[in-house]
Amino acid sequence: MINTLKYLSAILLAVALIGCQNDSNEENTQQQETQQQGQLGQMQQEVPDVDVSDEEAATFADAAMSAQQVQMQAQKKMMGIIQEEGLDVQTYQKIAQSQQMGQGDSTQFSESEMKKFDAATSSMEKLQSEIRDSVTKAVEDAGMEMQRFQDISRAAQQDSALQMQIQKQIRNKMGGQMQQQQPQQQQPPQN
Repeated sequence: MINTLKYLSAILLAVALIGCQNDSNEENTQQQETQQQGQLGQMQQEVPDVDVSDEEAATFADAAMSAQQVQMQAQKKMMGIIQEEGLDVQTYQKIAQSQQMGQGDSTQFSESEMKKFDAATSSMEKLQSEIRDSVTKAVEDAGMEMQRFQDISRAAQQDSALQMQIQKQIRNKMGGQMQQQQPQQQQPPQN
């Protein structure tokens, strides 16, 4: 139950962040993160009053699970970009954190690392539009409009009954997937 809640929360947060990004190019990723956090705060204040049927919750669960798959693929691509530029993910994260904390001109990183960081960040910014489009397509292919998906996502962040309704649908779907993935075990011959 707790794992399902964590899974759902991660899906909702990731999709909300990607779905609500603006299209303008920012100077760096940290500025985008600050904007996204501000947008997330606004979303939490402007929670739409939504009624969600079990059928729509099931559609939402399908959409969220599809979006999660897109997210996982995007994460792999971003890690690949970082590694292609010659950085390890941990170093990239350390540089990003130092810039976010206003220590962007810190001498703890070499000029070479900073150039690699900038190149990786630039490549990932270009990928953001593709990710956003892929998430939108995944949501719409599951049978839900992106705006409705975002409305339900925002409402579910603050409505525990809606969270439980969605969690139930995700558990049902994940249980079905797990059963499909398990190979049929053969019965031993009886003598």
